[in-house]
This record gives sequence, structure tokens and C-alpha cells, in this order.
Amino acid sequence: MKAADIFKRAIGEIFYPEGVTCAVCGNDLDASSRYGICPGCSVPFISLCCEKCGAALSERGRRYCDRCVGGNDGHSFDVARAPFPYARDSVRKLVHKLKYGKQPYRAKIMAVSMADFLSGLGWNDTDLITFVPLHPKKLRQRTYNQSELLARNIAEISSLPVAATLKKTTYTKKSAASLGREERLQLLRNTFAVGYGADIKGKNILLVDDVYTTGATADECAKALKAKKARTVRVLTYATSIGDKSVTYAYDEEEGIRRLRETEGAD
Repeated sequence: MKAADIFKRAIGEIFYPEGVTCAVCGNDLDASSRYGICPGCSVPFISLCCEKCGAALSERGRRYCDRCVGGNDGHSFDVARAPFPYARDSVRKLVHKLKYGKQPYRAKIMAVSMADFLSGLGWNDTDLITFVPLHPKKLRQRTYNQSELLARNIAEISSLPVAATLKKTTYTKKSAASLGREERLQLLRNTFAVGYGADIKGKNILLVDDVYTTGATADECAKALKAKKARTVRVLTYATSIGDKSVTYAYDEEEGIRRLRETEGAD
């Protein structure tokens, strides 16, 4: 990258972080770009997915992914959806910029596509948006909760109320992102609780997170919400896994930071 281009990109990141350049590759954007991503990096919304967890499917005619086959999935949430597959490089890179790259303003870009996708799901009876919490120690380390930023931006766009209804009661030093579903469930079991005074009884809750992989986090959050009489818990994430392959596309935090640095250095 030429020195002039580096300077131009740096100025754009400081003063116009949400739209002057592509959030993924840094190329110039025109004013018509709605999601802050150039045509070369854009990914279409998932059109074929598991009816339960929303995992992307490549085989037409299937109703459920490999994990939810037959609908006997054991999930605590009612349904989950995401606009994009995490397997796509541009999607993964944008998630990493938000989650590990100390770039909280990316949430505003990502929330636009999530809100657009949400508007087509027919979840018009949503009463409240909430989000997957971080343990206070993790929040101090990261300085912000990416899921909360996404939720609050979606709420603003969609004119829906948003509240921090959940808290994480146990600090898990080991990252769940690199584990399989059963290991995740064991690690996360009973680590979420509904906060004091949260008004969720009889409400249809929209739970927001950045990425859906095995559903273990969403399950534990939904379990806590339903224990306090939430009527339904639907999950919306920016990205989701591939449902017809036994593959998890998540990385643990150290791996995510390393890959982000590698891709940033390659620009």
C-alpha cells in the first residue's frame, strides 16, 4: 500500500470510521454503500439455513443442520438466525475487527445489516432486545462488550427497547470459542443469570450476540431467561456456522488477535 493511501485510510478511520472506506479491505466507498462494505467484500444474506439454529446450509431440501437433525436439538432458545456465514473471510475479518481489534465503531456498521435482516424475519412481536454479557473481569480487559454494542445499535435502528437483563456470574479463563458443543456446555453451564429487577416475565426476548457456533452460549442465556418466565427467546447474531459440515469456524481469543494482525499487516 502506498504512503498516500495509508495516510488517507488513517484519516478516514479517525474522522469517518463508519463509511469512508470499506470496513474490511479499506478501499474507497461510494455514498450508496449501506453496510460500509465494498462490492468485492460484500456477502449476500444467508438464504438457506437450519430451521432451528439458523446455521447456513448448502444442500437444498434440508430442514435442519447436522446438529439439529430431526428437530431433536436440545436447544433452550426458540430459534436462531444470522445474516452471514462466519466461514466467509470478509465476514470473519469484520467480526475480528470488532471483537479483538479495539474497533467498537464497527458495531454500528454491522448492526445495519442485522437490523435489515431482522426486519424480514417476521419477529414483529419482539418486546425487548438484550445481549450476551461479559464477566466484569473480561469486560475490563476488552473495555467494551461487542454484543451489547450490536444490540444497542439494532435497538436504535429498529425502535425497540433494549436492556441488560443478563449477567455472567462465573469468570471462565479458558475461551469457549475453540471447544466443541459438549465442552462448551460444560464450561458455560450455570454461568449466566438474570440480573435483579430485570423485567422479562411473559416477554418475547431477542438475544443478540456476534457469532453463533454451537449454540452453547445462546442455550445457557436462554435457559436463564426462561427460568425467569420469558415467553420466548430468539437469537440474532451477525454470523453463524456452516450447518452441513462438522466444523466450527470460531477461534479462541489469542488466535483471533493473531489472525487479525496478520490480515492487517497484509493490507
